[in-house]
Amino acid sequence: MSSLSNLIPGQTAPGAAALLPGNRFFVRSVALEGADAAGQVALALEALSPFPTEQMLVGHVVSADGKQALAYAAHRRRFTPEESFAWPDDCQVIPEFLALCGERPSGAGVLVHRGTERLIALAWDGTNPLPVAISVADLADADEAGLGAEVAARAGLTDAPVTTVTGALQSELKEADLILQREGGKPFTVTQKSLDEADIRDVDFLEARRKKERLNLVLWNLTRAAVAVLILSLVMEVAAAGIGWRAGQLKTLNESRQPDVVEIEADQATASRIEEVRTKSPLALEMLAIANEQRPSTVEFTRINCKVNTTLEIEARTTNPSDISAFERALKEYPEISGVASKDMRARDNYTTFTFTISFKVDALRKAVAQAEADKAKADAAKAAEAAAAAAPSPAAPPTIPAAPTTPTAPVAPVTTPAAK
Repeated sequence: MSSLSNLIPGQTAPGAAALLPGNRFFVRSVALEGADAAGQVALALEALSPFPTEQMLVGHVVSADGKQALAYAAHRRRFTPEESFAWPDDCQVIPEFLALCGERPSGAGVLVHRGTERLIALAWDGTNPLPVAISVADLADADEAGLGAEVAARAGLTDAPVTTVTGALQSELKEADLILQREGGKPFTVTQKSLDEADIRDVDFLEARRKKERLNLVLWNLTRAAVAVLILSLVMEVAAAGIGWRAGQLKTLNESRQPDVVEIEADQATASRIEEVRTKSPLALEMLAIANEQRPSTVEFTRINCKVNTTLEIEARTTNPSDISAFERALKEYPEISGVASKDMRARDNYTTFTFTISFKVDALRKAVAQAEADKAKADAAKAAEAAAAAAPSPAAPPTIPAAPTTPTAPVAPVTTPAAK
């Protein structure tokens, strides 16, 4: 169907084809050679028809193997103007006998269909897939046997079996293909690309109808696109409303938790500051402690300066100059110290003044300090546990049960047995 309503899924038309009376057409079977079926059919009709093709309503169908065409034609005067105007623009106009072309017998044979007004006889020769001869007559003018014999003779068949059938002739569209069949019979399919060739109307009319179909298709696609855009807009509006509602909820929740967030941020800042101080603060006291461990008793520190957290500069004096080199060697043995340099050694008033520049390995120093703190924590914990154990009361001794008093027993006199006489 070509109307816009037929492009909508689920919509059907009253009929997919207008089936015209077959007795108004003459029919010929045309053998085809090559791909130009329309040209070969036109030449065959020009040779067979006594009228110019401009005065004819013509059409044809081609077999599935492309080797045979069934051509049919009728003079325009066979149809009144009222009948022509009554043909729907949006469906195919074809002869009714095409609905019986799908009931090919297994071999040569004749099929006679009895309708409400006409008899239709089709003959197959057992070789071609389409009928080779077709005859149509009114019920008042013929009977099944006579019409079957007539079409068999036209097809050159002798002793061919004749099958008589009934049933209304129907048409429908399936996926743009035209399906023709007798009620209860086998279908005959005219593919979408062959619909215009099967239609008997003028080429100009069919071309105009194709343009209308294309326009309707474009309009339908635009309508679907507009509906899709509208639905998408509605969905986006609903989604935006939902997102806005959820954002308002989250904003209210965030505002209610703002004091907690401020408190947490303050705690995190304090923790970060503590960690920074612990890991990045100068270790001047630890450096001085290491330097002081090996200081000889004659050496006196007069000035101490910590530089860039890695170097300790000590100004000192001593009454024994030999202790300076001993002090330097002792400091170099520490794994936390990377280097010791002495300078500005001067002797004055029984004192020798000098300056030591001690370079430390900061990572090793921090590791040693952390290990010392951990050992100290363990020791403190052990002392606390010992103190708690000492302060705990000792378990009470179980009560003793006094022994029961013994009652004195009377002395028992010895028993003597008299001697036998």
